Amino acid sequence: MKRECNHCGKNYEADPRNIKRGWGLTCSKSCAASLREKSKPGYDPKRVKKNKVRRSLWNFKPASENEYGVFRGRYSSEGYKLYEDAEVDTAVDEYGNPVYSIHNWEHEHPFSSDAF
Repeated sequence: MKRECNHCGKNYEADPRNIKRGWGLTCSKSCAASLREKSKPGYDPKRVKKNKVRRSLWNFKPASENEYGVFRGRYSSEGYKLYEDAEVDTAVDEYGNPVYSIHNWEHEHPFSSDAF
């Protein structure tokens, strides 16, 4: 049977047996998930929008990773990505801004053979 999606308004073909069960109210699983999310008690559309932006920026890699060094999968204790360079490791936040730098010579023990 022809139906209109309860979330996006798109017309789609639904199985009448599923409609009787209370299913098939949306055109896709993603529309069903969005409809469920919006029906939760603490739903805040502003917060959802802000989280989507933060998520997209966190996965964004700078055009030139060589600007701060190379990211090798290491994170600081605060959760910042650590970009390695020959002399300096740079902690970069989720927005791509440098937070602080660590000089590589600070990692060496003063009495180790590397320090001499």
